[in-house]
Amino acid sequence: MKIENLNFGPYVMRAKCEQKIIDNLLEAGSNLKNSYQSNLASIGIDTFKFEKHTEEKFFKDIMPYMHAYRKGHCEYHGIQDRTVELSAIDLWINYMKSGDFNPIHTHGGDYSFVLFLDVPEELSKEQRDFEGTAAKPGSLIFEYTQPARPSWATTGTVVLPQTGDFYMFPALMRHWVAPFKSKITRISVSGNLRIVNRDKLPNDYF
Repeated sequence: MKIENLNFGPYVMRAKCEQKIIDNLLEAGSNLKNSYQSNLASIGIDTFKFEKHTEEKFFKDIMPYMHAYRKGHCEYHGIQDRTVELSAIDLWINYMKSGDFNPIHTHGGDYSFVLFLDVPEELSKEQRDFEGTAAKPGSLIFEYTQPARPSWATTGTVVLPQTGDFYMFPALMRHWVAPFKSKITRISVSGNLRIVNRDKLPNDYF
């Protein structure tokens, strides 16, 4: 009997980010003043766009993660791993507090990511104590399509991010973040990238 796994749905990658990258973003973010809220779907979350020099340094440091995502994406979907030129679109920091909410949304560009800079232990305790059937407080939820039952037929993924977690995914993949009650601030960074040589690539790369 020959069995083959057919991978449907978008490819999502999780990795652990280097501490020096996290520290640089935390320091740079603490000095930002101009809100980026009008460009985002979030409700109540304090968001600020990074300055150009921080953005350029970050994307240079993070490029190995981007290439790892491309490699995994090609293996997952069984397509040829071609050279892809990526251009950064934007980069912003999120300060999420008790009661804040990020409703279901998509991003611009071709690829998106979120890096969690600081996830306080109080939130982890709230998640452990949660007794409901919904996504736990502070969860990051990726939605492939409408919800499905039973659990092994799932069309979405719920993750509980920790400090240093880096998630990369297709920009048009719907996702949202559940609110929490803990009196803390969870800090994350999000950004988008565009494939600049798309006219030289086959359609199965999109």
